[in-house]
Amino acid sequence: MHNLGFNARIEDINSMEAWIGTLPSHAIQNVRRPLISTYNLTHFIPLSSIWAGDKYNQSDKFIPESPALLYTLTQGSTPFRLNLHVNDIGHTLIFGPTGSGKSTLLALLVSQAHKYKNAQIFAFDKGQSLLPLTLAVGGKHYDIAGEDETTLSFAPLSQINTAHEQAWAETWVESLLVLQGVEPTPEDRQTIHYAMNLHRESESKSLTDFISNIQDEKLTLALGHYSISGAMGNLLDAQEDTLTLNNFSCFEIEELMNLGDKNLIPVLLYLFHRIEKMLDGRPTFLFLDEAWIMLGHKVFKEKIREWLKVLRKANCAVVLSTQSLSDAANSGILDVLQESCPTKILLPNPNAYNKGSEHHLGPYDYYKQFGLNDTQIKIIVNATPKKEYYYQSPMGTRLFNLALGLVALSFVGARLI
Repeated sequence: MHNLGFNARIEDINSMEAWIGTLPSHAIQNVRRPLISTYNLTHFIPLSSIWAGDKYNQSDKFIPESPALLYTLTQGSTPFRLNLHVNDIGHTLIFGPTGSGKSTLLALLVSQAHKYKNAQIFAFDKGQSLLPLTLAVGGKHYDIAGEDETTLSFAPLSQINTAHEQAWAETWVESLLVLQGVEPTPEDRQTIHYAMNLHRESESKSLTDFISNIQDEKLTLALGHYSISGAMGNLLDAQEDTLTLNNFSCFEIEELMNLGDKNLIPVLLYLFHRIEKMLDGRPTFLFLDEAWIMLGHKVFKEKIREWLKVLRKANCAVVLSTQSLSDAANSGILDVLQESCPTKILLPNPNAYNKGSEHHLGPYDYYKQFGLNDTQIKIIVNATPKKEYYYQSPMGTRLFNLALGLVALSFVGARLI
């Protein structure tokens, strides 16, 4: 055998088992043992992976095991389960420069909120970005102060049949006076209360009818702007309210925004009041696009402060979308926004590294105010606009991709022409 090139030796230990082990079907004798056990593999095998989000919604006010709001992609094409709720708080801030994909994200969140049983969705839109989706799912779409001014008119003082409703109506009237430069005195409030008592007993419930009960020229002149004889009468001085709300109501406010605060604020205050009356414990989402308008006005700052503290108990998530972190930082309620909105979604911003001066903060400084570190800011700088988004909450952080196809984009990323 040596001459043929085979190395061989005579077996004298384990010879019988070695020979039997060469025979077919003998699997027990002379089994070769591996040098390393698989137990050693567990000592260095990676036990961590990319955070994929929670499978279910965390809120105990939702039906148990309610699914995540949205499935997206993250690094390595791993699915990322996006939830707005942290425990039972769903308030969310969305920041993104113009053209970064903010409206598409907002529309997708609106569409996915319909998956929850008995959910209510109210959205304030700018630029008709939610119109295709609203029409597709059978929602109510209102173009407030749009070209067709005859289709929608409000009667804010038509439902004051309870003390609570009357108190709101009096506060609303006082807001109108403030917008017209008249700061109500205690005597003015008493006059308004007396006139509202008369109005409550009257069969005619228009704003003009209420003004006729006021015997104060200063107040009647200030309120006249909102009556049928003023510029906003066609919208706020109706005998009957034509606004009807359903499980999905969308309000286009671009034209209304162009009218200025004096005309914008009264309408939005009334719409918000109508929405608040719909809150009965069902899962509710209130989406506010272009929230910089509200953050920049003293009336709305206090309203948002109230919502973020109170609406959680009514199972309502407030989602604020705006272009710049400076809108929130300079609003005067930054502490409330940071404490009450645990979830933040930040869109790509190539200027996020720009630092400001001592007297004028830059984007980098505002990101720092919101608790982001340099690594996170770098992610936002390098992210792809209209494609990638950065999620941040106490549960974790993740850069994700919506991965929308053409069909999905036709609903959430398009406008009807």
